[in-house]
Amino acid sequence: MKKLSTKVSPSPCPEPVTLHLPTAQEDGQAKDPQPDSVDGQSMVKGEVEREGHCCKRCSLRAIQRVLWGIVFGGCVAVLWAGAIHSAKEALTKLHAPFFIIWFCSIWNLFLFPVYYLGHVLGATQRQWPATQFRKCSQFLGEGDVTVRAILKGAAPFSVLWSLSGYLYLLALRRISTSDVSAILCCSQAFTFLLSWIGLKDRFMGVRIVAAILSITGIVMLAYADGFHSDSIAGVALGVGSASTSALYKVLFRKRVGEVQPGPASVLLSCVGLCSFLLHSWVCVFLYLTHVEYWPPTQLIPWETLSVMASLLLAFNALVNLGGVLAYPTLISVGILLTIPASKALDSLVISSTKISQVRLAAACVISLGYLLLLLPEDWDDTTVRWFGALWQGGWREDSVVGDETGAETGGTVRPKPKVTAAIVTLA
Repeated sequence: MKKLSTKVSPSPCPEPVTLHLPTAQEDGQAKDPQPDSVDGQSMVKGEVEREGHCCKRCSLRAIQRVLWGIVFGGCVAVLWAGAIHSAKEALTKLHAPFFIIWFCSIWNLFLFPVYYLGHVLGATQRQWPATQFRKCSQFLGEGDVTVRAILKGAAPFSVLWSLSGYLYLLALRRISTSDVSAILCCSQAFTFLLSWIGLKDRFMGVRIVAAILSITGIVMLAYADGFHSDSIAGVALGVGSASTSALYKVLFRKRVGEVQPGPASVLLSCVGLCSFLLHSWVCVFLYLTHVEYWPPTQLIPWETLSVMASLLLAFNALVNLGGVLAYPTLISVGILLTIPASKALDSLVISSTKISQVRLAAACVISLGYLLLLLPEDWDDTTVRWFGALWQGGWREDSVVGDETGAETGGTVRPKPKVTAAIVTLA
């Protein structure tokens, strides 16, 4: 009988196993793995709290800018209404509109000191006036700031500034202050057209509609008293003033860039210097040619001129420097409010409450065009997203309840659509 045998292949011997007893430290780490997770949760909680505080600060800052914008807008309307009322009163006593605008333009020299005062009060790292002036006057050139460089860079702006003010005062002698204020609001439409042609700005159909509305309002103002009245010349002079002001703004954007408080204050101060040095001979020439008449020095209404110049200085300071504390759009709305403010001041002074229906309709049309021009470039996309968010139920109560239910049951929650807010700037 044969014996069956199996061959077993050799295998390596197993290594001895060493058993280690857990120490107290390892046992504590194994039983209590919570400190790392607690630290992570505390870090996440700290980040959430910091984000919450940041959001609160941002919202508070936005509310402050809105409030300052409302205050500045009202002040702009009151200051401009008071300035043009003082100008109309000065024109009745002094038949020298160019001398009046020359006197008021010199006061622009104080704009940079006003800006530097705000810099000293609000900046953490203060600079000397010369350093700050050089920093804000880079548009004049890369070299040293000399009188020649200032005159060369600011002379075109001073010519446009004086010409616009001169035409405005000539128009003010023929039509009411509210009509001239309404025509001045059309300067925004002329600025858009010139920027579209000269600066190749984006074409916007809504702004073309606004420009058409502004021109329609101008025609209605001219037709208010008939086409054969003296108001035609006043409206034409007002349109010339608004067009010159628009050319000034477009040239400012081309040479300086977007409106910034520092460069704007330096440029206006240079405009005041150019008016004092270059335009003085124009006043003398107009006096010698009997185009303008100056009474004796003691009969010149210096008080009225000083009030007008100080109001215009405060107006220019708020318009050009107020963007530091407020939204520029709200300040620009104050320019639109000069129309009712001028009419209210005329009613108080002249005691005339009669309002022409044609003029009222023209003012409404011009105001609508002005508001359309304040819309941002991406207003259409923002509006579509906003209405899309409303259509999807972003603000419905049932969506809120559904979110809470999903959070409790652990289900999948559909995120709410976000509505993006656009900040309107001044064009």
